[in-house]
Amino acid sequence: MKKIFTVVMAVAFAFSVAGFAVAAEKAAAPAAAKSATSAEKSAVSAEKAAVSAEKSATDAKKSAKKAKATQVTGTVEAVDAAAGTFTVKGKKGNVDLKAGEKVKLGDFKVGDKVVVKYADGTASSVKAVKAAKVAKKAAKAAEKSADAAEKSADAAAKSAADAKKAAPAPAPVKK
Repeated sequence: MKKIFTVVMAVAFAFSVAGFAVAAEKAAAPAAAKSATSAEKSAVSAEKAAVSAEKSATDAKKSAKKAKATQVTGTVEAVDAAAGTFTVKGKKGNVDLKAGEKVKLGDFKVGDKVVVKYADGTASSVKAVKAAKVAKKAAKAAEKSADAAEKSADAAAKSAADAKKAAPAPAPVKK
């Protein structure tokens, strides 16, 4: 009896396992189709991402080519018209530059005050600082200096007057 029961249970177990296998196989077919569709969508998405990355790289290269323009105001320290190079001494030190297509170095000499716009070591424009503008700045500076001197003189006069008031009167001298 025990043997028959064991055999029946073994057969039932075998059928249940086989049934699960058949059910899994039937469920796997639609899942495989869904998986293929999902993979196709992923491929399309990856392709779009690649195109986007390529566009970003192109934009970055364009931005790198268009370097930020810088401006320096200073004095021309050296000019080599034959080589197309010059040096400008500004507030932050000397800047060695190459003349751009539109820049004519023959118009400048050592000691000239200039305003230079440049990017990547190449000057795009060099303009002389106008003498009137320099004179006007010098006049303003002199005026400020004169005002400061006047205020200082007034303060000194007031201080002397205060000191005179605070000083004790001289004692009479006995003979």
